[in-house]
Amino acid sequence: QEPSIPPPRKSPRTPRNPHERAMVVLHVKKTDELQFLFETPVASGVDETVQELIEIWNLQIQIRRLCDSLEDLALYGPAKKPDKQCIDTYATDDYGNLINDTIPRGPYYCMDPTGRRTGEAPEPKLAEVLNRQVSDAKKVANAKEHVERNQKVTKHYFQECLDGLRGAVMIAFPEGLPEWDDVDLILKGEWDIDGRTMEAFDDTAELWWAGKQMEQKQDKKLSDYLGKNDKTKIVAKLQKPGAGAPQREPAVDEKTQKEMMAFYHKKQEEMKKLAEDDEDAHLSSGWADPKQLKSHLQGTGGVKWR
Repeated sequence: QEPSIPPPRKSPRTPRNPHERAMVVLHVKKTDELQFLFETPVASGVDETVQELIEIWNLQIQIRRLCDSLEDLALYGPAKKPDKQCIDTYATDDYGNLINDTIPRGPYYCMDPTGRRTGEAPEPKLAEVLNRQVSDAKKVANAKEHVERNQKVTKHYFQECLDGLRGAVMIAFPEGLPEWDDVDLILKGEWDIDGRTMEAFDDTAELWWAGKQMEQKQDKKLSDYLGKNDKTKIVAKLQKPGAGAPQREPAVDEKTQKEMMAFYHKKQEEMKKLAEDDEDAHLSSGWADPKQLKSHLQGTGGVKWR
């Protein structure tokens, strides 16, 4: 019988620095659609934390903006040159002659009703690849669901999603997109500011908590503001420089407020009915009838007079 080999002994675990173990959860929020939970050691520097929060915030906006453009790309193909954008039915040459009927079209042509794209959509299988990736990306960018599930996010989490979208574009359009296509610009981080991207921040953004700004470039740490409690969770907000303190969060959320208002309205209606009742109205109730027992024994309790 071969001698049994004893299992290797585990090396004793070296104790960790309590500052490294302590974690704080930052709930960075502006609206229900723009928010996320971020977990970091409480001993992290304010400067590093703010920069990482800005990157996550902008990645979230970038993915949402990219999803909108990718849906149009799957339907109507690449974008036209800015000076050639118009509805295809009214496209003209340099002399003003209609040329729509003379332009050769691909097998999957679908005219863009806005006139911004060529209408040369990719083949259905490739369009399905784009739409599937967009559907997954929308789940990644669903900020409200992540917060409700108490799911913390990282920069890597959003970067993987962005890389997946970039890969889907390369599969559908291996020859590449025109340099003026907004999908290509968004992937490079050079999108135009509009209603969907106006909430993006640059490196000068400020982090506010409890009506106070966490000072940057002062070699401050989060523990200088939050203490060393490893179960701390705060609601923080990013602000553009010079914008001042952000609006405070309401004491109760919208759902709780609606429930409180419904309860108050119900009690108010009950009090109104009680105020309208006569003081002797209770005498017509069965429990106030002194002959209730006698009527019950004689079997005449259910007699009513009209």
